[in-house]
Amino acid sequence: MSPNLSFDLAANPASLCLSLPILALFVFLGYVAIAFIKDQSDARQQRERVEEVLASLGVDRMRQSEFRRFVADLLRQQGYTVRIPDSGRDERALDPGLALIAVKEGVSYAVCAIRHDKPLSLGAVKYANDGRTRYGCDRAMVITNAAFRTDARKLADATGCVLVDREEIVRWIAQRDAASSSRIEPAK
Repeated sequence: MSPNLSFDLAANPASLCLSLPILALFVFLGYVAIAFIKDQSDARQQRERVEEVLASLGVDRMRQSEFRRFVADLLRQQGYTVRIPDSGRDERALDPGLALIAVKEGVSYAVCAIRHDKPLSLGAVKYANDGRTRYGCDRAMVITNAAFRTDARKLADATGCVLVDREEIVRWIAQRDAASSSRIEPAK
C-alpha cells in the first residue's frame, strides 16, 4: 500500500499542513527576489548619477593641482576654513598628496586630496595620518574622486581618519547646488 501524497484537501486534509508552509516559502522568496532586484536597480541608478555629475564637472580629467582647488572649494562650501600648509616652498613644489589644512568647529584636519583612477589603498590613509602629525592637526582626511579599498577603510576606522569618496563628493555637490538655488530670489 503506497502512501497518499495527494494535495487534494477533500481526500487528504493533512496536505493543507504541507502546502501552506511551502506557499509561504515561495511568497517569501519572491519578495526577497523583488527586493534584491530593486536594490540592484537603485544602486545602478546611483552609480550612473555619480558618474554623470563627476563627468559634467570633468573631475576625472583634472590634474592634481586642479583637483586640490576643487576639493578646497568643496570644503569651503561645507563650512571649513581651508589653507595650504606652509612648508616654506612655493605651491608648485608642494607635495600634491597632502594638499590642505581644513578647520571646522575648532577641529583641524590634514587633508589629502588625491585624484586617482583606481581605489586607494591604506597608503593614502597612512600619508594623511603622517600629515596630521607633521602639521599638528587634530584629525586626518582623505578626499578622492575614486573609492577606497577595504584595507584603507579598516585603517581609517582604527585611526579616526575621515574618508570622502566619489559618492560623498557628489553629495557635497548636491548640497552646494541646493544651497545656491535656495539663495536665488524670484524675479519681480
